[in-house]
Amino acid sequence: MTPLLLDIVVKATAVLAAAAAVDARLRGRGSAAARHLVWSIAMAALLVLPVASSALPHWALRIPVARTVALVSPDVTVRGSANAVGRSAAEGQDAPAPVSIEPAVSTRRPLEIALVALPLLYLAGVILLLARLALEPFALRRLTHASIDLADPAWQTRLEAAQETLRVTERVRLLQSPRDVMPLTFGTMAPTIVLPASADEWTDDRRNAVLLHELAHIARRDCFIQRLTSLTCAIYWPHPGVWYAARRLRVERELACDDRVLAAGAGPREYAGHLLELAHSLGSAPAPATALGMARARQLESRLLAVLDAARNRATLGPRTRAVALAIGIAVLIPLAAVRAAVVSRDIPVTTAAAAPKTPAIAIQSPDLAGTWEARVSRDPGMIQITVRTEHGAHGRTVRIDQLQGVTADQISAPNSTVRFPIRREAGTFNVDGVCRRGVCAGTYTFEPDQAFAAALAQRGLARPTPRQQMDLALADVGIAFLDELARNGYAKPDLPDMIRAAQHGVGAEYVREMAALGYRVGTLDALIRLRDHGIDPTYARAMSDLGFARLTVDEILTARDHGIDPEYVKGLRDLGYRVETLDALVQLRDHGIDPNYVRGMTEIGFPRLTVDQLLTARNHGVDPEYVKGMRDLGYRVEALDALVRLRDHGIDPSYVRGMTEAGYPKLTVDQLLTARNHGVDPAFVLGMAEAGYKGLALNDLVRMRDHGVDAAYVRRVQQRGLGHLSVDELIERRDRGMDDPDAAARAVVSQIQSLWHSVVTWLRS
Repeated sequence: MTPLLLDIVVKATAVLAAAAAVDARLRGRGSAAARHLVWSIAMAALLVLPVASSALPHWALRIPVARTVALVSPDVTVRGSANAVGRSAAEGQDAPAPVSIEPAVSTRRPLEIALVALPLLYLAGVILLLARLALEPFALRRLTHASIDLADPAWQTRLEAAQETLRVTERVRLLQSPRDVMPLTFGTMAPTIVLPASADEWTDDRRNAVLLHELAHIARRDCFIQRLTSLTCAIYWPHPGVWYAARRLRVERELACDDRVLAAGAGPREYAGHLLELAHSLGSAPAPATALGMARARQLESRLLAVLDAARNRATLGPRTRAVALAIGIAVLIPLAAVRAAVVSRDIPVTTAAAAPKTPAIAIQSPDLAGTWEARVSRDPGMIQITVRTEHGAHGRTVRIDQLQGVTADQISAPNSTVRFPIRREAGTFNVDGVCRRGVCAGTYTFEPDQAFAAALAQRGLARPTPRQQMDLALADVGIAFLDELARNGYAKPDLPDMIRAAQHGVGAEYVREMAALGYRVGTLDALIRLRDHGIDPTYARAMSDLGFARLTVDEILTARDHGIDPEYVKGLRDLGYRVETLDALVQLRDHGIDPNYVRGMTEIGFPRLTVDQLLTARNHGVDPEYVKGMRDLGYRVEALDALVRLRDHGIDPSYVRGMTEAGYPKLTVDQLLTARNHGVDPAFVLGMAEAGYKGLALNDLVRMRDHGVDAAYVRRVQQRGLGHLSVDELIERRDRGMDDPDAAARAVVSQIQSLWHSVVTWLRS
């Protein structure tokens, strides 16, 4: 590896390490947009780094490196060529010349091969990844050619409204693929959104959510950053840190777009439901790598948790903040690119091993047993939320302040105070140091394993844990009491790996005891861990039990939790008069998007006390409060739910009615709307005919022309033949006779050729 290449690798590692440190700092309080900006600047810096390192003046940083020189003691016997020198001198002969020892050919050859092969391997990887990046536009072009422009006024109106909400001023092309692909966005100069074939069946809420999410990518210039990231990965492909940075960029990009959708007014639970269903139904659909898909299955769990986290920071970044961050990145990059390490050797004489003095061993605390912590005063009086961070993740827990030895509530609430306290667990003690400022604390900790605990586990037939394993157990307070609690409730004795796995998933003695008291003795530790992973804790189980859903099976309570059936949802429906007693019925309602907000909205617009079947019918057909209000604002007070469902099923919505009004057909009756819509008379058709000279026609004439295939393109072909302004009946007659229709003429020619060929074949056979 050349010195310049080594210099670039070291500097790139420093850039990525700095970005990772800032990212870790922003995990607790910063927004996804801020973290995405940090990684974007880091990726751009890696691209600029080789050029800047070559162009900027060098600033030498001298690094002294010790080189040892052995001092041989007089009593050490020297062997080899030195003995030969001694004998020659003793015999009065000239001393032989120093012997030059060359490395063996078998040792040199693999090294030479490696020095040639490694650069070639690197170049091959770069070329392969750049070729893949260069071929992506062709894949996107094939996808575009196979799709059709979605010119439906309903879609276009929603697109324009979403663009206005997110302040997207570029012209965005909206396409619909003939296949069920994941909704995706691509294009830097000409942004394009591609929707699946099944998009026509979506509800209004899902249409709005998908358009807002894809437009958020366009507003944030995510397509450009994605291509920049792909280029960086191609150049630095052997560096694992670059791939980690690319993954972090993808994660924070989707979280930032989700935050924008929620900031635009989407309901968190409804939006999470859309993500889950899209990932489930379209997650396996192939898509080009550089296109930005909406709901990848790999990130789904973390995104759903983030969407439903009400305390999450969802702030976007203004131009000033981005400019400041970019300026800081440039200020860090310039000196880093200019510095060039210069290694300076310094000889240090040492004695042989026999004469070297012995130095006492120094015990150094393992980095695995140390880390950082932070705490915030909880909303519950007298409680504090403590988060302990290790190199493997974060572990949070809410405890009473009076349970912390050596710290008081006054210290935590003080403007500036120093705290030091132990957190004792069976497996060991966390020695915590830090500062507190007005209810927010942070600092460092070290973990001291308890040797007696390890011995106690060994007495019970378990393997002795390592210090790191004891720390994992202490983080979840898993110890002897946990084993005793499992035994009391009929669980088999776990081994040490099972104990550690339970600790890592937050299953402790208290969890086992409280879940057992609620009737959940689930038989195996794996089932307990599964419950815990799905967010089923004693608080949730107790609240569901109080609502009449006690002693559910493991599968039943998992189904309820996974489908968003929580106490708040059940209480909300019951307050509105819907006492749904079966879990299956609740799951059906939840899966169809029927929640208290939907029921309350339908009640406020004049549909109170709908049955469960009526609610399902209305929701499944897209009849929601927004739709009803929109129709009423246009003068259509349809009081019967069946009539509303009929209108919705035929694609008659406020956008369609508004478009027909603007095209010159206001105040159509419901039957006229249904007739026009069913026969394909929409605003685009009406405006096209008006531009061709047929403006202000009766609706029945428009329907007749549409039914006979007379459209604006056909009228223009007729006019180009110099026939003037024909009547509606004349146009329909010419169309029915196939006149002025290139396809009809082509079909006639083909028919004549087939007839001639048939005659020739008949003659030959005769």
